[in-house]
Amino acid sequence: MDDVRGTVYAFLYGPADRFDEALASLHAAGITAARDTIELDAILAQFSDGTTRPTPEFIHQCRDRAIAASAGTGFTVAAERMGIWESNAATRKVTYNRHTGEYLGQFVDTDAPLYMREEQLQRLADEKGITINDIELRDPDYLTLPTE
Repeated sequence: MDDVRGTVYAFLYGPADRFDEALASLHAAGITAARDTIELDAILAQFSDGTTRPTPEFIHQCRDRAIAASAGTGFTVAAERMGIWESNAATRKVTYNRHTGEYLGQFVDTDAPLYMREEQLQRLADEKGITINDIELRDPDYLTLPTE
């Protein structure tokens, strides 16, 4: 999997009947964009300056490019839905119940600060009715995705 750390992302929302027009407009402006895989009514635009820590100026330029490219399509950039991918596939572990082998449905970023990993694992354990010690972190199997 590709390392996406440092990629700036922006979500755009607008009328469903103009989705294809907005997406084509972003592509014509040289912006990497696609239908979001979770919010199917949203466009996810992504930008990279080749670094893992883009500057605030670059982030603002990304926003401005997306606004300009989508002008006239009815789609707008959701400023509160802009950010930077902070993780990459190489640092992700998949959660399993160590006793049953059940996939628990989450990835854990091992590069995240310890307190964040602990909080995530505690929430997951509480949700599943198990203890943190019952959670096993495994490397993802890139050939077969776990199913619930």
